[in-house]
Amino acid sequence: MKKILKYLILSLTLMATLVGGLSNYGQVQAQEFNDTLNIGVTNTVSGLNIFNSSDVVAQWVERFMYPSLVDQPEAGVFSSNIAEITTDDNQLYTITILDDVNWSDGTAVSSHDVAFTITTIADPQVETHAASYITAIDGLGDDGKLVEGSDSISGLEVIDDKTLTLTLKEPADPAYVNENIGFKLLIAPKHVVEEQDLYNLGSSEFATNPTVFAGPYKFVKYENGSYVQLEANETYFRGEPKIKNIFIQIMDSTALVTALQSGTVDMSAGGGIGVIPITDINMLRENDNLTIEANPGTSIQFMYFNNAVITDANVRKAFLMAINRDRLVSDLILGEGEIPAATLTSMNPYTDPDLAPVAYDPEAAKALLEESGFDMSQEIVLSVPTGNVTRMTSASLIEQDLEAIGLNVRQITADFATHLSNVGKGDYQLALLSLAFNLDPDQSSYWSKSSINYAQLNDDHLEDLMLRGKTLTSFEERFPVYQEIQAYFQEEALLVPLYSELQFITQSKKLTGGIKPFWLGSLFDIETWSIEQ
Repeated sequence: MKKILKYLILSLTLMATLVGGLSNYGQVQAQEFNDTLNIGVTNTVSGLNIFNSSDVVAQWVERFMYPSLVDQPEAGVFSSNIAEITTDDNQLYTITILDDVNWSDGTAVSSHDVAFTITTIADPQVETHAASYITAIDGLGDDGKLVEGSDSISGLEVIDDKTLTLTLKEPADPAYVNENIGFKLLIAPKHVVEEQDLYNLGSSEFATNPTVFAGPYKFVKYENGSYVQLEANETYFRGEPKIKNIFIQIMDSTALVTALQSGTVDMSAGGGIGVIPITDINMLRENDNLTIEANPGTSIQFMYFNNAVITDANVRKAFLMAINRDRLVSDLILGEGEIPAATLTSMNPYTDPDLAPVAYDPEAAKALLEESGFDMSQEIVLSVPTGNVTRMTSASLIEQDLEAIGLNVRQITADFATHLSNVGKGDYQLALLSLAFNLDPDQSSYWSKSSINYAQLNDDHLEDLMLRGKTLTSFEERFPVYQEIQAYFQEEALLVPLYSELQFITQSKKLTGGIKPFWLGSLFDIETWSIEQ
């Protein structure tokens, strides 16, 4: 009866979410726009502050509006966007801004914008998710902030309006620099942001109602929890986009499937932010108006431990061994995915092929808990974000597995933005969350104690390994370090990698262009996309 009641509550919750999502969607569709691309995402957008957007959806939406220095059209392949990055010795890097790249108000994009973006991130009083991107620059601490007593970055020098140099603490792999500083970092308009209160950017006009852009699209409106509306930037340096209007629709997975079937959404976003339940993929394949393509992904669904609360590695390992991840892959995603051994998927060249996932073993899990003297009567709270139906279903299966070894588990749910805020504050015990990684194996922006650090890690050995890995300059040198990192994550059970789904590109046949296999770099040619009216 208890299980039946739980599933009834879950069903009612999903129904309420669906109705709400469709209601919001209908409000948007009531507006009449020509030449419009509707994109479906299944997580809310936390905000539009490029200095401090910790969720992948917000970071992706911001790429429509703000430029990176380089593009990454394919995983690990870099090309210039608004700049070229060059080096002769892997330690001194020169950034040269291309000519004829302007902000939408006519102001030229300059080296001063890049320097301002970096120095703002490095300001100890500025809250930011991006500090880990710049930690390699000389004059910054391991947290990406100015060292105490310094008021400038010694490794940053503006040469002229179009040129600046970055000196790193140690030589680094150019791929690392291109990935973190070139691609991950979005450049802000100095002349706009410097007029704001830098220490409260999240509530500033720049973050809530931005007006100046150098990307292919301009901001129009954000209806919280419902949609983001964008319009083509007629001054975009590669040419005005062919598609004039974009609506990024926020809805749950079930509503997204319905919208794709009916044609009211033209494309689902990839990378775990426009999630379609695997059980619906074959149904969508039967729709003659849609194209479906499957590719390996870099995204992983995790069960996070709050490592500041669950401090015993044997207890964490017991939880890991108690979860039947084979069942999650076979039953929940119908075999369309894999179980990562640690924090890299099989498509990453740095994945250790000899490290197998920890096996499902509930009896060994019970023994570890008994050996650890764990109080089995205490309540364990599993925090779950709404929106992604597959993830919500996985939460109930995980709860079953943990209860099967005698644990007392209670699920709580919240909308994604609230969930992310709670996890970011460390207000949880266990939490479900996905991450979409880049191909460069440095993940210090997620696991370093000076970064986002949702897992509440404070591990000096891991810090040393991550620092060593990102300062080496070739694959051959770096690979053994990342082997050790993967083994350490598994040995200490710092989190549970649940599964990595194949990434499905799902879009209307009316759309020419769209999501690429490396979805995060898909927007590099968005100005050429077109949609049949």
